[in-house]
Amino acid sequence: MKRLGSLGLSLCLWIASHMSQAIAQSEAAHIMLDLSRSKVNSATAIRVKIFPHERDYPPHGIDKLRDSLLVESDKPCTLFAAPADQMVASGKALKRGLSFRFSAPEWEGAGRMLQCPAGFRLMRGQKNELTYTGRLYLHLSDGAIEAINLVSLDEYIRGVVPSEVYRDWPMEALKTQAVAARTYAVYHYLNSQRSNSGRLWDVDDTIQFQAYTGTSLRHPRTDAAVEATDGQILTYQGQVIQAFYHAESGGHTEEATAVWDRPIPFTASRPEAAGLPMKHSIWERKIDLDELGRELIEAGILKEGQLLRQITVPLAGRTPSGRVRFLTAFDQKGRAVTFPLQHLRRLVGNLPSLLFEIQVQSKSFVELRGIGNGHGIGMSQMGAAALASQKSWSYPQILSYYYVKTTLCHLNDQPLETRLPNCFEDSSRYAAGRRSPLSPAG
Repeated sequence: MKRLGSLGLSLCLWIASHMSQAIAQSEAAHIMLDLSRSKVNSATAIRVKIFPHERDYPPHGIDKLRDSLLVESDKPCTLFAAPADQMVASGKALKRGLSFRFSAPEWEGAGRMLQCPAGFRLMRGQKNELTYTGRLYLHLSDGAIEAINLVSLDEYIRGVVPSEVYRDWPMEALKTQAVAARTYAVYHYLNSQRSNSGRLWDVDDTIQFQAYTGTSLRHPRTDAAVEATDGQILTYQGQVIQAFYHAESGGHTEEATAVWDRPIPFTASRPEAAGLPMKHSIWERKIDLDELGRELIEAGILKEGQLLRQITVPLAGRTPSGRVRFLTAFDQKGRAVTFPLQHLRRLVGNLPSLLFEIQVQSKSFVELRGIGNGHGIGMSQMGAAALASQKSWSYPQILSYYYVKTTLCHLNDQPLETRLPNCFEDSSRYAAGRRSPLSPAG
């Protein structure tokens, strides 16, 4: 998933291409959660880790210096002491001012809570200077200063949407992104509440979850999309879904079972809407066969003395949408063995998508040529923009196309003219009748 605004479409595509890795690393055991376990609405505070960044994920990049941090504001902020494991201010104010420098070697006490009524800037060495609203909680974690932005769900989504899509996209596409992002956030908020991991935050601000840049990229158009869909999320049989999305499907979305070997009933393998002209992303990757051969020997797939001479995609190696699941390797004697795609990724990094052909092949290398960006599951961001601009689809139509048999409902108390069901009433109705086989036990 990714942003477009000033960071550019390339960031959007990069994020989408890495989402399958993020899913694999997620601690979530389920992709739907019961809303009745915890009341949540637009004012609910979500905890977003904004420093440090241990991985080189956009839009922030890795933080090599993690033991110091500078926070500034245009109007006075107040610093309070806080417990090491709770995001609440305790006791009297420690300091008031416009600038606060935090250093791990000089850290005293437990946590800190910084309240800045006019917002604040977080300075990360020579890197991004981003602005935020809400409160900032800081504590020490493994020798580093961990900074967590406590912000309402509404404010969080206002910081996500312009970090994920172009602000000049059609309004219905921006609304679609707002609902998908809010649904994804509510899912992880609920999942975090159940977690026994010991972490204090619900999501971080990178592609591991969703890109979030505070107030730095906010724009009236994306704010309007968030406001127009205030409190709206997607559920499936009364449970909030993990609303997967990606940059561009390459013309055909995919069913989750074919990619992740896990059933997700609200996903489907289907072509983009009929008659929808789209310019697909084209990419190429060159693979050195000697390097790949050594990788396969090290993995025990080939034996010492076997020389890799060719790779192909077998008939059974593709999903129904044409995405590659595994490859076949041939040695110098024509002997064949299948191997998973992870060995290609170790050589060239994550592939933009799994929709590719082996275009050129010689004794020393092969060239992959592919289309699309991302895992192909759930909503295609580029597809949503095309449906809004070329087909004049509304955001409920777009959402129902990509998230099959889901219900658009609202978390807040809203007037009846919205004609949307209340998410919690819908959840209770399903819970009273039957429990989804994918819902957590307990």
